[in-house]
Amino acid sequence: MTTQPPQQPGFPQQPGYPPPPLPQKKRSKAKMGCLGCGGILAAAIVIGGIAAAVGSGSGDSSPSAANSAASADSPKASGAAKATGSSKTAAPRQSTVDAFKAYVKEHESAKTREAMAHVTKVQGADKNNDILDAADIYTDYTGDLLSADTGSAKLLASAFADFQSSRGKASKNGLVTVYNADGDILSNGKY
Repeated sequence: MTTQPPQQPGFPQQPGYPPPPLPQKKRSKAKMGCLGCGGILAAAIVIGGIAAAVGSGSGDSSPSAANSAASADSPKASGAAKATGSSKTAAPRQSTVDAFKAYVKEHESAKTREAMAHVTKVQGADKNNDILDAADIYTDYTGDLLSADTGSAKLLASAFADFQSSRGKASKNGLVTVYNADGDILSNGKY
């Protein structure tokens, strides 16, 4: 029996010898060092839960606060209201857009008051948790980010920051965004 020399790299397989063992696959660094999709999803759920707990812990707008306020209006507590025949003794709360318009009318410049005439809706201004607060101002402007309406939108964003400060609702991480009639962004700013 004759022995054949071992196979050299780069040469064809010699008959009579078994093929060399395949090298083991190495794990990619992405699989070893990354959390993966499941880990990222779990982290997002944990962060969302913390944000929800922090945000609802201090506000009076929670359902339990509403229930306790409703139980305070029990027949025993509101004898005076029954005597007068009215079930609501408090004045209806002013909407955010109306309060914002009143603030601009009283405290801001003529150009800002002119821009305020184009505001149709203000959303998200009442909930602050100082983590990520976002308020939206919707207008009837038709321009886009590079139009002449952008200057008026900047005035509205600045006035909103002043408005929130005057109400004591200024945020560490607040972002106000001004939108046109089509829902496209005109401007944004911090509040």
